[in-house]
Parts: sequence; structure tokens; C-alpha cells
Amino acid sequence: MSVFAQVVADRQFPPQAKRGVLDMSNYPAKVTMDGVSRRLSVSSRIYSVTNLIVVPSSVTASNLVVNYTENAFHDIDKIWILTQSEIAKTLPTSSSQSIMPIAN
Repeated sequence: MSVFAQVVADRQFPPQAKRGVLDMSNYPAKVTMDGVSRRLSVSSRIYSVTNLIVVPSSVTASNLVVNYTENAFHDIDKIWILTQSEIAKTLPTSSSQSIMPIAN
């Protein structure tokens, strides 16, 4: 008998990732992040808790805790639906990340 164990490694999020509460219950008419109406970029990607890409129309929840990134136009371009253990972890703030000066 074959048993498949699903092991999800700790996902690494980009340093510019933000945390928010996503509401896609009225998609495609309206997407909100933290209660503010937002747009998904044309090339947006939504990652499930198992890190698989899902189509936006399959996400119908109204209070999903997510990490997300924005493109240059402030449209949401990547969304990661978080697991309970990921929700418990805080995102590093930009002030806690060291920035190396550019040498001349």
C-alpha cells in the first residue's frame, strides 16, 4: 500500500511582502484587501496553502489571511494564502532588514 505524505516546507516570502485580509467573495466585480477595493494585476498569481497556483474564481472566502506583493502600479500581483502556522509568524518589517550601501 502506498501512502502519500504531504509535507509543506516553510515558504519563503519576498522581503517586500505585506500581510492582509483578502475578500474575494464578490470576484470579479470586487476584490478587497483590508476592506479597501483593490485590483489584481493581469499576471497575478494566487498560491494555496499547499503552494499550488489556483485560479481567482476558485477562491470564494471572505476573510483569508494572506501575504501579498504589489507591482509598480500598486495592483496586487502575488498572493499566498497562509496556513495557521504562517499566520502565527510575523513578517519582518523593512526597518528590521539591513540595507547595504552601494559602493562607489
